[in-house]
Amino acid sequence: RSPHHPPPPGDGPPAAAPDATAPGATGSGATGDRTAPAAPRRRDAYFDNVKFFLIMLVVLGHVWEVFRKDSNAANAAYTVVYAFHMPLFVFVSGYFSRGFMRSTDKFRGIFPTLIIPFAIFNVLYRLLVFIKVDEFRLHQFFRPQFLMWFLVALVLWRLSAPLWAHLRYPVATAVALSLIAGSWSFNSDPTLCRAAGLLPFFVLGLTIASGPGGAGSRPGPVEALRSRGWTRWAGAFVLLAALPVAYVWERGTVVPKIEHGVRLWNRGYEQMGFSMPEGVSYRLLAMVFALVLGAAFLAAVPRGRAWYTRLGTRTMYVYLLHGLVIKPLQYGGVLDDPFFRSPAGLVLVTACGLALGVVLTTAPVVRLTRWAIEPEARRLLKPSQGTT
Repeated sequence: RSPHHPPPPGDGPPAAAPDATAPGATGSGATGDRTAPAAPRRRDAYFDNVKFFLIMLVVLGHVWEVFRKDSNAANAAYTVVYAFHMPLFVFVSGYFSRGFMRSTDKFRGIFPTLIIPFAIFNVLYRLLVFIKVDEFRLHQFFRPQFLMWFLVALVLWRLSAPLWAHLRYPVATAVALSLIAGSWSFNSDPTLCRAAGLLPFFVLGLTIASGPGGAGSRPGPVEALRSRGWTRWAGAFVLLAALPVAYVWERGTVVPKIEHGVRLWNRGYEQMGFSMPEGVSYRLLAMVFALVLGAAFLAAVPRGRAWYTRLGTRTMYVYLLHGLVIKPLQYGGVLDDPFFRSPAGLVLVTACGLALGVVLTTAPVVRLTRWAIEPEARRLLKPSQGTT
């Protein structure tokens, strides 16, 4: 079983369920032939690389968040990362959720791979908050804490997957819902606000053409980004050029700074002090930035197998565990040392963040935490009926 979101998640980050390219993932063909299971597909190294680099950005984003108010450089890097990394993680999650459009049997994986890990880790993250504030509030105990929102949103998105296959313009419909939902009353809940705001990226991944459809047909958009050599350099240039642009933008001396909630997707228009036209405009702008930078990232990611390719199959472990390291350091005041605000200190914490992400994908960590992240909960499900 291979995690492919973060979770968010996600994600990105990033779920621990098998994805469409995982070895051992079975098809859901409508032929009803159960005597000859489909041959396992070969994993696509490119998408494992995408997931690895995305989960590293999730970790770095949470590290830089601690220092963004004290360092313009950290704030610029944080702004660029948050402009696209979660929308892209949602897109990748949608891309690997296409089986939910075809088979009701896929929904069996939601409970053991998303709901149970949510119940376990949400309690752990809530206990960290309790230790910090020394106040127990039962009515808040089961609310999604920190990065747990992604698991809840992914459940909602996957439950909606069959709907999008029946619409003529699914992405346009999802965009319209996202823009309208920014004015609804449920935006006081950050999880529902994010689920509605980021919905178009999930639907885009769910419905996008995945590759050549036959002789003479054009490759899908993702295939086109990864199949041309020049796109890799163009993508890297766009990402690097975004850093000085974000640095100037966040200084607020040339153009007004963007409200923080726009890039986090966790606040409605009213909560951010926008009118409906202003909120729609800013959300559309955020979508454009996410598409441009996300496409640049997909183009820049290496195509072939490397030492980190296998680590990209364990992104769920990084997503759920890294906060249990970063948050205690933050709550305990360890990261308040003035040294970490210096250039050398920022380089050090960035390197430590990357090292943490890699360590959390190693075999010993996987063995120790598999019970919580990939729990054996199938016994709680009824026997599969093989329906499609």
